[in-house]
Amino acid sequence: MIDNLFLRIIIVCMRLGEVVQQLRKEKGLSQTELAQKIGKSMRLITYFERGVAGVSLDTLYKIAEALGVSVSELFIRAEEKFQDPEVTILMNRIEDLPEEDRAVVLDLIATYLAHKRKK
Repeated sequence: MIDNLFLRIIIVCMRLGEVVQQLRKEKGLSQTELAQKIGKSMRLITYFERGVAGVSLDTLYKIAEALGVSVSELFIRAEEKFQDPEVTILMNRIEDLPEEDRAVVLDLIATYLAHKRKK
């Protein structure tokens, strides 16, 4: 069974790409330029920013360095994005479900997110 904390971690990790995209644009960097700075492909940056693919911790450290922030800052910003009122409302509704139903919903969400990442 997947618990609420695990689901929150998954969502925050998936939002890292959005944070990277925002910071990259603030710095005036293209995806190609960021990719060159970290020695990776532009496709990886594109997929990561869209939440389609993840990156290794090593790559995340390189991205953070290229953007002039710490990895902690990336996670803090992703957590702030998690404070979306719609997400909070849904999480509260899930928490109010009976344990068995909550487990089913969380498993469905985790399966969906895993499937989305594979595309």
